[in-house]
Amino acid sequence: MQLAGFKIGDRALICARDEFYAFVDGWRGTVTGFQSGCVVVKGPGMVGQGMQGGADDAPEITLFVPADQLSHTV
Repeated sequence: MQLAGFKIGDRALICARDEFYAFVDGWRGTVTGFQSGCVVVKGPGMVGQGMQGGADDAPEITLFVPADQLSHTV
């Protein structure tokens, strides 16, 4: 299945075009599926203030993002 040129396994970059996705603008992940007209993107979360460890210790997060808020990346 595809949505706006994205396929499962593609790398995606969030390019926020409105305030709703601004907090994850620039976040990168891997396309894992499609649901309700959105691209499902999974990748490393962000280590919050006060959390110990590096990016490798960050929890994995899943976001449902409209295709128009994504760009292909390597």
